[in-house]
Formats: sequence, structure tokens, C-alpha cells
Amino acid sequence: MKILYLDCFSGISGDMMVGALVDAGVPPEKIEVELKKLPLSGYQLQWGKVMKKGISATKFDVIMLENIEDSHDHERHHAHRHYSDIVDMIERSELNVEVKKRSEQIFHCIAVAEAKIHGIPIEKVHFHEVGAVDSIVDIVATAIALTEHHVDYIVSAPVPLGYGSIRCAHGIYPIPAPATLEILQGVPVISNHLPFELTTPTGAGIIKSQVNSYGPIPSMKISAVGYGAGTRDLPDQPNVLRVVIGERIHTRLDSLPLSHSKEETVYILECQLDDMPGEALGYVMDGLFQKGALDVFYTPVFMKKNRPGVLLTVLTSATHVEQCEQFMLKETTTLGIRKDIWVREVLERDVVTVATLYGNIRVKQAIHKGKVIRQMPEYEDVKEAALTHQVAFLDVYAEAAEQARRRIKGE
Repeated sequence: MKILYLDCFSGISGDMMVGALVDAGVPPEKIEVELKKLPLSGYQLQWGKVMKKGISATKFDVIMLENIEDSHDHERHHAHRHYSDIVDMIERSELNVEVKKRSEQIFHCIAVAEAKIHGIPIEKVHFHEVGAVDSIVDIVATAIALTEHHVDYIVSAPVPLGYGSIRCAHGIYPIPAPATLEILQGVPVISNHLPFELTTPTGAGIIKSQVNSYGPIPSMKISAVGYGAGTRDLPDQPNVLRVVIGERIHTRLDSLPLSHSKEETVYILECQLDDMPGEALGYVMDGLFQKGALDVFYTPVFMKKNRPGVLLTVLTSATHVEQCEQFMLKETTTLGIRKDIWVREVLERDVVTVATLYGNIRVKQAIHKGKVIRQMPEYEDVKEAALTHQVAFLDVYAEAAEQARRRIKGE
């Protein structure tokens, strides 16, 4: 497992994150090539080495082109953007699926906070600073760099906030900015004596949407260290974000700080159907899973005129919500879809393979606070082994579960 540790002792912003990941080994050229897949123009990227209190760090900047030829285009790029427009732009691009997923997770996290602060539905969220080209580039470049590093798990130190005031699109606001504070609910934060904005809304969105757990640096074999420079020069410490990347060291499960439950946002899509044959409903379920649904189920209901029908419920992430919606509208007889956003708590999960009398069987593990609390043999593996060896399904299941138990206990 490849681990990334965010040592954000001087806070975190989008440009600091990109700089640190590049400093840790991602070629800047790779990020530039990938960013060209977005329909954005009127900017150029700037990379350079700077010294921050004796530490050499990579400074990443998005420079807006303001010459006469593209001044109108520049103004258009800095116009406010709706959350849905940004997601649509990312989804329609040719970016890697993992890059799209991480980018949309970060934007969704910020959008949820903005919707709550302004008291509006998420679809009507109107971005200001984060809608500008430079912030879009920061977020997507972060997703590209994380994907290039093949990061499996992210741990962060407590997040410092700073204090004072800052000028935003709506006026002068206290530090931390309202969006930053809203996003960081549930995240360990610390105060300090520095009268600056140390963590920006973009940085907070990266932390909340990408980090799996919080605490000291975990046990790992370090393979790379990177420093991303911030804009300010702080009086008593280097204004840098440090990232540490390495391979997890396998020790006793109960000593690993890598398996906390995590809060994530999911979309709930629903519609009621009373005029579709059962075969078509089976087709719809299969198709929704192919479109990226996390779960699909039917609930028997009675509808108008006492007609028996089904309630179709779909759970999906922000990345796949549009595909699932369009599939439901096309492949079912519904005239509309209800949509809601829920927050769910999920356990860390892993898959191991155990050797049994009937061959290798995959086993899914549910992990809480570093301990395996449940193990479930994979249905398809058990089914195949039972058919191959002409034995009862439950015999194979019990054998796989026992071998998984013995593996945990080291027998």
C-alpha cells in the first residue's frame, strides 16, 4: 500500500499541494499535458525553486495572460462559474477516470460547504474564487499528481488555521474563511500565533475529500519527500507544505493507524415504477451498476389506483450521478427522478486471498481502528469453487472464513 503523509505545519493551499507533489517526483510536463485536456485557456503554468527559511521548495503558480489579444477571454475565465458547469467540464474531458473522480470529490466538498453557508441548493452554488481558472487548475493538477504517484491512502497532520481577516468576493471575512471552517468540520485543527490565512478553502477541500485518517506519520518505508512553497514568508517558520510518500510497513494490525472509518458524500436517486416488466427491471439494475452505481435496490410499493409497483433506489458518487440519472431516464418509464445528498460513514475495507482445500478464495475485510471486525468470503469465488469441486456452497464458505480467521490470528 502506497501512503502519502501531509505534514501541513504551515497550512495547505492548492498551489502548495501541487508544488509539493511535483517536488516529490511528478514531472511538471505530465501535469501540463494532462491539463490541456480541459477546455481552459488564457493561462500558463510557472514552476520554480525558492528558499523558505533555508528549505528548498517548489513554487507552483498559474499566471493569467493579460495581453490585449486575450483580455476579453481573461475576463470570461474569471467570471463566476456554477458547480454543475465545473463538474460537466471535468466529466466531458479526456482526463483519466481517477483524475476526474478526485477532482470532482474536491469540488463537491467545497460546493456542499458553500451551499450550506449561502442557504441554497448545491445545484445553485455560484463559485467565486474557486470558480476562477487558477483554482480549477490547482484542483485538477492536484488530482493529476495524486494519480501519478499512485497513492492508495492519505494521512494528514492536524490542520493549522491562522487568524486575522481576509478580503473575499463578499467583503472582509475573519480567518479562517467561512467555507474553510465549514469544510473542516470533523477534521482535527490547531490554532497558532500566525496572523495569516494558512489553510484556504481549496486546501481544506483537498484535506476533507482526500484524506483517510489523521495523526502522526504512519509506519512506512519512505520513498520520496517533497516541499511545496506558499506565497508568504512567515516570520518564524518555513511557509511550505511537506509531503512524505512511502510503502506501508506491515506490522501487527492493531498497531496500524490506517483504518479509521471515513465520512463520504453519496447521491440518492429514486423513482417509482408500476408499468415495467420484471425482465426490464433486471436489465436496469445491471446497467446502473455498469454506470458506476454503488448500490441499486427495489422496494415493493403500492401506487395510485392501488397498483403494485417498485421503488427504484440508486446510491452513487458525484462522479457517476449524471450517468446514472441519464440511464434511469432512458431505460425506465419514469417521468422524473428525485435526488438527495446524504453523508455516510464507511469502514476501511481490504481484500485478501486465502488458500483453502478448494483453491484460492478472496475474502473481503471490514476494518475499524486498525482491527478486522468482519470477514466475508467473496461470493463469486465460493460459487466457482463449489461448482468446480462439486461440494456444498456453505462448506466452501466455511472453509474460506476459517482460513481467513487463522490468517488474522497468525496460526
